[in-house]
Amino acid sequence: MGGAELLIPIMGIIWPMLALIVFVYMYFNTRTKIKMALIQSGRDASIFRGSGNTVNRLRTLKQGVICVMGGIGLIIGSVLEAMTNMPEPVAYIASILLLIGLGLIVFYVYAGRQPLEEISSELIETI
Repeated sequence: MGGAELLIPIMGIIWPMLALIVFVYMYFNTRTKIKMALIQSGRDASIFRGSGNTVNRLRTLKQGVICVMGGIGLIIGSVLEAMTNMPEPVAYIASILLLIGLGLIVFYVYAGRQPLEEISSELIETI
């Protein structure tokens, strides 16, 4: 392994870690500056505290549907690959995307049956 071949894995480890450190620093630095500006202007900085124990049930349900349908898509992709002559990437990707899409459509229909006031109050709580 020469110099250039050794440099590629090292840079593949260093650059993402460096980017993560810079991102975290910038996030907290900007957040602190915004808090200080709000406090100096006499406004309340309570927007950073969150809304306590309130949980957006619709968002949690949607994330659960995505995870479950993705898992079922993996299982069906494995069955498709084993039972047919379909290539492996096509079987997995197609079944995962189709089932996640189907799950989101079912979620949309479910969310459409919810009263509009309940949905808007949950969305306002998250903002």
